[in-house]
Amino acid sequence: MVVNGARQVGKSTLAELIAARSPGARELYLDDQAIRAAAEADPSAFVRHDGLLMIDKIQRVPELLLAIKREVDRDRSPGRFLLTGSARLLGLKDLPDALPGRAETIELWPLSQGEIDSAPDGSSMPSSGLTGTSECRHPR
Repeated sequence: MVVNGARQVGKSTLAELIAARSPGARELYLDDQAIRAAAEADPSAFVRHDGLLMIDKIQRVPELLLAIKREVDRDRSPGRFLLTGSARLLGLKDLPDALPGRAETIELWPLSQGEIDSAPDGSSMPSSGLTGTSECRHPR
Protein backbone atom coordinates (compact mmCIF):
# COMPACT_ATOMS: atom_id res chain seq x y z
CA MET A 1 0.00 0.00 0.00
CA VAL A 2 1.20 3.50 -0.83
CA VAL A 3 0.00 6.48 1.21
CA ASN A 4 0.61 9.50 -0.98
CA GLY A 5 -0.05 13.18 -0.41
CA ALA A 6 1.26 16.66 0.12
CA ARG A 7 3.59 17.60 2.94
CA GLN A 8 2.21 17.71 6.48
CA VAL A 9 -1.10 15.91 5.82
CA GLY A 10 -0.36 13.05 8.24
CA LYS A 11 1.06 10.30 6.01
CA SER A 12 3.85 9.35 8.42
CA THR A 13 1.54 9.53 11.44
CA LEU A 14 -1.02 7.26 9.78
CA ALA A 15 1.69 4.78 8.76
CA GLU A 16 3.15 4.76 12.28
CA LEU A 17 -0.27 4.02 13.77
CA ILE A 18 -0.78 1.12 11.37
CA ALA A 19 2.72 -0.25 12.05
CA ALA A 20 2.17 0.00 15.81
CA ARG A 21 -0.83 -2.34 15.47
CA SER A 22 1.09 -4.88 13.38
CA PRO A 23 3.14 -7.37 15.40
CA GLY A 24 6.65 -7.69 14.00
CA ALA A 25 6.39 -4.55 11.89
CA ARG A 26 9.56 -2.71 11.03
CA GLU A 27 9.62 1.05 10.49
CA LEU A 28 12.28 2.64 8.31
CA TYR A 29 12.59 6.40 7.85
CA LEU A 30 14.48 7.54 4.76
CA ASP A 31 15.00 11.00 6.26
CA ASP A 32 17.75 9.37 8.33
CA GLN A 33 21.03 9.50 6.37
CA ALA A 34 22.28 6.12 7.68
CA ILE A 35 19.00 4.40 6.78
CA ARG A 36 19.00 6.04 3.34
CA ALA A 37 22.61 4.95 2.74
CA ALA A 38 21.73 1.35 3.61
CA ALA A 39 18.76 1.47 1.23
CA GLU A 40 20.91 2.83 -1.60
CA ALA A 41 23.75 0.35 -0.97
CA ASP A 42 21.61 -2.81 -1.21
CA PRO A 43 17.93 -2.20 -2.05
CA SER A 44 17.11 -5.92 -2.25
CA ALA A 45 18.41 -6.71 1.24
CA PHE A 46 16.83 -3.53 2.60
CA VAL A 47 13.29 -4.61 1.68
CA ARG A 48 13.53 -8.20 2.94
CA HIS A 49 11.48 -8.61 6.10
CA ASP A 50 8.97 -11.08 7.51
CA GLY A 51 5.96 -9.01 8.46
CA LEU A 52 4.94 -5.46 7.65
CA LEU A 53 7.71 -3.20 6.39
CA MET A 54 6.84 0.50 6.64
CA ILE A 55 9.12 2.76 4.59
CA ASP A 56 8.59 6.47 5.10
CA LYS A 57 9.39 8.87 2.24
CA ILE A 58 10.00 6.22 -0.42
CA GLN A 59 10.60 8.96 -3.03
CA ARG A 60 14.01 9.58 -1.44
CA VAL A 61 15.31 6.21 -2.72
CA PRO A 62 13.31 5.33 -5.85
CA GLU A 63 15.58 2.32 -6.47
CA LEU A 64 13.65 0.58 -3.68
CA LEU A 65 10.57 0.37 -5.92
CA LEU A 66 12.07 -2.30 -8.18
CA ALA A 67 13.36 -4.24 -5.17
CA ILE A 68 9.85 -4.16 -3.68
CA LYS A 69 8.44 -5.32 -7.03
CA ARG A 70 10.76 -8.34 -6.97
CA GLU A 71 9.78 -9.15 -3.37
CA VAL A 72 6.06 -8.90 -4.17
CA ASP A 73 6.50 -11.07 -7.26
CA ARG A 74 8.33 -13.64 -5.11
CA ASP A 75 5.68 -13.63 -2.36
CA ARG A 76 2.26 -12.16 -3.17
CA SER A 77 1.03 -12.15 0.45
CA PRO A 78 -0.91 -8.90 0.89
CA GLY A 79 -0.02 -6.29 3.47
CA ARG A 80 3.75 -6.71 3.45
CA PHE A 81 4.68 -3.16 2.50
CA LEU A 82 3.38 0.22 3.65
CA LEU A 83 5.04 3.08 1.81
CA THR A 84 4.59 6.80 2.30
CA GLY A 85 5.46 9.35 -0.33
CA SER A 86 5.09 12.97 -1.21
CA ALA A 87 2.99 14.27 -4.05
CA ARG A 88 6.14 13.87 -6.18
CA LEU A 89 5.99 10.09 -5.79
CA LEU A 90 3.54 9.49 -8.62
CA GLY A 91 5.84 11.42 -10.96
CA LEU A 92 8.87 9.17 -10.41
CA LYS A 93 10.03 7.57 -13.64
CA ASP A 94 10.43 4.11 -12.03
CA LEU A 95 6.98 3.98 -10.47
CA PRO A 96 4.95 3.12 -13.59
CA ASP A 97 7.03 -0.01 -14.18
CA ALA A 98 7.32 -1.10 -10.57
CA LEU A 99 3.97 -1.02 -8.80
CA PRO A 100 0.94 -1.44 -11.12
CA GLY A 101 -1.09 -4.43 -10.03
CA ARG A 102 1.06 -4.76 -6.92
CA ALA A 103 0.01 -1.79 -4.80
CA GLU A 104 -3.00 0.25 -3.87
CA THR A 105 -2.44 3.99 -3.57
CA ILE A 106 -4.34 6.05 -1.04
CA GLU A 107 -4.25 9.81 -1.56
CA LEU A 108 -4.27 11.60 1.79
CA TRP A 109 -5.67 15.14 1.67
CA PRO A 110 -5.44 17.87 4.34
CA LEU A 111 -8.42 18.61 6.52
CA SER A 112 -10.79 21.29 5.32
CA GLN A 113 -11.70 24.18 7.61
CA GLY A 114 -15.18 22.65 8.01
CA GLU A 115 -13.66 19.35 9.15
CA ILE A 116 -11.48 21.19 11.66
CA ASP A 117 -14.55 23.06 12.95
CA SER A 118 -16.82 19.96 12.87
CA ALA A 119 -19.13 22.01 10.66
CA PRO A 120 -20.20 21.80 7.02
CA ASP A 121 -17.38 22.69 4.66
CA GLY A 122 -17.33 26.35 3.78
CA SER A 123 -18.96 27.55 6.98
CA SER A 124 -16.03 29.71 8.07
CA MET A 125 -13.33 29.56 5.42
CA PRO A 126 -14.91 31.75 2.73
CA SER A 127 -15.86 34.52 5.14
CA SER A 128 -12.47 34.55 6.85
CA GLY A 129 -10.57 34.21 3.61
CA LEU A 130 -12.42 37.04 1.90
CA THR A 131 -12.79 39.46 4.79
CA GLY A 132 -9.26 39.14 6.14
CA THR A 133 -10.43 38.10 9.60
CA SER A 134 -8.53 35.44 11.52
CA GLU A 135 -11.38 32.95 11.87
CA CYS A 136 -9.32 30.08 10.42
CA ARG A 137 -8.58 27.57 13.16
CA HIS A 138 -6.16 24.70 13.45
CA PRO A 139 -6.92 21.16 14.68
CA ARG A 140 -6.03 20.46 18.28
